Amino acid sequence: MNIASFSGVWVAMVTPWDVEKHAPKRDVLERLIAKFTGAKVTGLYILGTTGEGTLLSVSEREELAEVVLDISADRIPIIVHTGHDRTDVACVLSRHAEKIGAAAVAVAPPCRYRFGEEALRAHYLEIASAIGDLPLFLYDIPSTTGNPLSGKLLVALRAQAPNIVGAKVSRGDWEAWEEYLELADEVCLLIGKDEMDLPLLTMGGSGLVSSCANIFPELYVALYLAAKQGDHERGRKLQMLIIELCRVMRRGHVPTIKRVLTHMGWDVGFPLPPLLPVSTGENAALNTQLAALKGRIEQLTGKGGGK
Repeated sequence: MNIASFSGVWVAMVTPWDVEKHAPKRDVLERLIAKFTGAKVTGLYILGTTGEGTLLSVSEREELAEVVLDISADRIPIIVHTGHDRTDVACVLSRHAEKIGAAAVAVAPPCRYRFGEEALRAHYLEIASAIGDLPLFLYDIPSTTGNPLSGKLLVALRAQAPNIVGAKVSRGDWEAWEEYLELADEVCLLIGKDEMDLPLLTMGGSGLVSSCANIFPELYVALYLAAKQGDHERGRKLQMLIIELCRVMRRGHVPTIKRVLTHMGWDVGFPLPPLLPVSTGENAALNTQLAALKGRIEQLTGKGGGK
């Protein structure tokens, strides 16, 4: 895939996991992937924060990726998150993603220690070198890793590793985005902050990666199209719905997303330990809020998020 082909809507897909069998729920994955394909999203972003990748072992991560790639075949491209605290393990995961036919890998920085730019540059260059021409995205999410990346680092890395094609940026601080947006003509910038989708798409963002798109993928596809077609009024209405959805979903809280999907009929299972399920007391409020939102989303997009 060339850089332009990564533009669009990527679902940060949940991981339907059978805790007792220690295995992916293939039947649920098949139906979810059919749902997202039908919604005309660009692709799937697996094993990231929403996909609970860091809560699975290396072999479990590889197994999940293999099942998803096998189901998706040539129907929809897959970006696999392969970040790990150890550089050598990130290389192993990234080579595996290349071998099974991933469209790209995304790599969050290590999170146990704080690193300067020199250490981060060495980490990413080793991974990029291990996967040949396979596209690699930086995954900038300092709220969970404690190690912010930057547009400056992206430029330095691209000078030595052309297969580092862009960044998935999950940040709400505008100053960081200013630096990335200066590179919008040269790299692929995937927005990982739902509340900022519309302004960032209009200023050079290539596409978006959303956890709440697991529930209403059509909402995000509609927003992306409105932004690219210059339909500002429709885009504004869609963005306001997305902001409201994010509030209800606790900003993409994984247990909340899994609980809502289960309520909608998708047997995605419980969040992986040590994450805890949504409490019983929260369920009723969630169901009421989602029912009201669903009606408004269907009015604007013509579709909802059920089975």
